[in-house]
Amino acid sequence: MLDILQMSIHPEEFEQLRICQMKQDGDYHAAFTVRGPHLIWPLASWGEPPVEQRLNVRGWFPLLDKIADEFLIWRPQGGCFFVSRDSVAYRVAEDDAREVLFMQLEMHRRPVVSSRQVEPRRAYLAT
Repeated sequence: MLDILQMSIHPEEFEQLRICQMKQDGDYHAAFTVRGPHLIWPLASWGEPPVEQRLNVRGWFPLLDKIADEFLIWRPQGGCFFVSRDSVAYRVAEDDAREVLFMQLEMHRRPVVSSRQVEPRRAYLAT
């Protein structure tokens, strides 16, 4: 049995996944199709999409490549995976609504660094 990978990501990385989408899907943040270790399409497609939608986004974003590599461990034949705010899952077939969770995501906010402390000073008016 495979363990579900838990990954801490930054919001900027998460938004990159939506930037390269061919189609926006209201149910998920992003959806991708993996066809082997070198090909990721920026849409969910169980068949062959039209030629104009066959844009290979492998190598565009490190987070996307890491998710695709993990997906291929779970499903070596490839397929479609769906990214939501806190997880990534796949479906065995287009008409099967059940999802298999293979990765959990946790948003890692960058710490806010407060400005340096400044000693309060009083100004005196010289008379």
